Amino acid sequence: MSKYTTQVRFICENYAGYDESKGASDVNDILAESWDKVFDFDFPIFDEDYRSVLCQKILKHYYTREIAFETVGLWKLKLDTMMNEIMPFYNKFYKSELLEFDPFKDADYKKEHEGSDTGTGKDTGSTSQKNNGTHTGTIGDAGHVDLDETSWDVYSDTPQGALTNVDNNTYLTNARKVTHDADTDTTNTRTFNEQTSNNGTGTSELNRTYNNTDQYIEHMYGKFPGKSYANLLKEFRETFLNIDMEIIERLSDLFFKLW
Repeated sequence: MSKYTTQVRFICENYAGYDESKGASDVNDILAESWDKVFDFDFPIFDEDYRSVLCQKILKHYYTREIAFETVGLWKLKLDTMMNEIMPFYNKFYKSELLEFDPFKDADYKKEHEGSDTGTGKDTGSTSQKNNGTHTGTIGDAGHVDLDETSWDVYSDTPQGALTNVDNNTYLTNARKVTHDADTDTTNTRTFNEQTSNNGTGTSELNRTYNNTDQYIEHMYGKFPGKSYANLLKEFRETFLNIDMEIIERLSDLFFKLW
């Protein structure tokens, strides 16, 4: 029974078309039929589909509490005012809760680099070469001659005779036989001593141009050293928010604190 004003459940039952109070088993049906009549004003919300969910949670939490105002109209005016004041702030919390990420990965960055380098250069150098040497040696050859020769010397002082008599060795005035028998070995040896000297110098020059390009992408993803997975999980749990309950608690001044 209401003692000072009226309970939220009576307001909802009235908007749902009931003349008598219903039990706990009917509360969800009553809220589904009445929430849009209680919240018949507009307020910002991150997702329009979530409007009915949030409104029914608020009404169900305070279902058996009395409103802290003389009339239902004044209470709804204050409810309208507070919802429009606090929801822009809490909508940001709702949107952040929709973000999905891996709590065990605390590093994810990409670095891109692109550059070029052009220029000219010159390389010079010199060379020096000096060679000295001595060449000595001996060149020799050897030979053998074996000579065995016999010859005849014939003469006729009878010119009245024919030359054929000489050829036939007839009517000869004189005849002489000459014999040569020689066995000779020959050796020829030559020695040489040659001195050589070579001194030389030279210079070189190379002109060059270059055009270099430098391009790379560095992507780092994972966990930085220094933190354990247990610490990362603990930090992640500390970020959990019950945004619906924070909104409900902000509305507590609209209801009597005695019941």
